[in-house]
Amino acid sequence: MNIASFYQKTVRTLKKSDIKSAEIDARILLELATGESREFFFAHPGFKLSKDEIETTTKLIDRRKSLYPIAYLIGKKEFFGLDFFVTPDVLIPRPETEILVEETIQFIKNRSTTDDQRLTILDVGTGSGNIIISIVKACGSQLEVCSFFASDISEKALKIARKNARKHGVEKLIKFVRSDLFDRIDGRFNIIIANLPYVPKRKTNDGKRMTEEIDFEPRNAIFANDNGTIIIKKFLSGAKNHINGDGLILVEVDPRNARELKIYAGKLFKSVELKKDFSGIYRVLKILT
Repeated sequence: MNIASFYQKTVRTLKKSDIKSAEIDARILLELATGESREFFFAHPGFKLSKDEIETTTKLIDRRKSLYPIAYLIGKKEFFGLDFFVTPDVLIPRPETEILVEETIQFIKNRSTTDDQRLTILDVGTGSGNIIISIVKACGSQLEVCSFFASDISEKALKIARKNARKHGVEKLIKFVRSDLFDRIDGRFNIIIANLPYVPKRKTNDGKRMTEEIDFEPRNAIFANDNGTIIIKKFLSGAKNHINGDGLILVEVDPRNARELKIYAGKLFKSVELKKDFSGIYRVLKILT
């Protein structure tokens, strides 16, 4: 079977499983199985797939039909213009999280610094390291006056984060620490960023529901008790003891609990606001100290 025919067959198969990104996924899976590029497929629609290539692609399709995330199948995910290694040990980076990077970079650029006034940046719950690494890569001329730190409770996640830091050539610029929030964090920081579990735990009456892609990601990186707020509330309380004056705290939140967390943060800090993501949804709690 030629690649054009197999591509169309793959798209139909994925659409029957309600995969909304069927066209894109079909192309990605074919690229992975054959090692050829998208440009090659367009230029050679009559290219004959080998038996091994068809078998490999079919196995990948079967996994994708079960809603297994495409990022885990190919082992990477793009974030802020960079590719990051991902495995089921880490949360898959999402576009809406890029606002954390943008807000941090803007804050760094607006701060007047000297060589003896370094900016210290801490990323709590770093996961794959996508946030802190993107910040380092985007710092530009401010890089020399910044020190970067990242923590996670999971050693497996930290292993992936360090691998991504090496991939992007910043492994010597970030100190990674295994810590449950601030348990093993010393000192104070100018900027503290966090993308922690914030999704309210599901309630089901009969225990039956459709499988979702999110079910394949680490649950302890997604769901939290108390309407998804318990971990972030603990983080905010701890951050108060680790943030410098005239500092910045950014934490991603769920729209369903954003206002509740803003009220909670308002009891700890003077300047608290909710920022909307690209979809116009409240997604980030921004705190100035």
